[in-house]
Amino acid sequence: MVLVSVTYPRGTDATFDFDYYLQNHLSLLMKRWGNSGLQAVEALRGIAGADGGEPPFLAQALLRFSSMQSFQAALGGEYAPKIMGYIPNFTNA
Repeated sequence: MVLVSVTYPRGTDATFDFDYYLQNHLSLLMKRWGNSGLQAVEALRGIAGADGGEPPFLAQALLRFSSMQSFQAALGGEYAPKIMGYIPNFTNA
């Protein structure tokens, strides 16, 4: 198994639509990359630290692939451009 972490950094003007991300983007990942070995996707929302300060990230995704080869196949496959093209729909980070 390979665990891939995708982090969306917090910035001064950075935005992130977590609802869109959960309802649309993650299901697109599973639909398009499930046959390439994507086994699970988990979304994490950045929250304040113990000191009450802003988190360094807006959100993070954990993608579990069956192998490094399946991850590489997904990134090089026909659906990768479409998946990457959806990023502006939920963030400018």
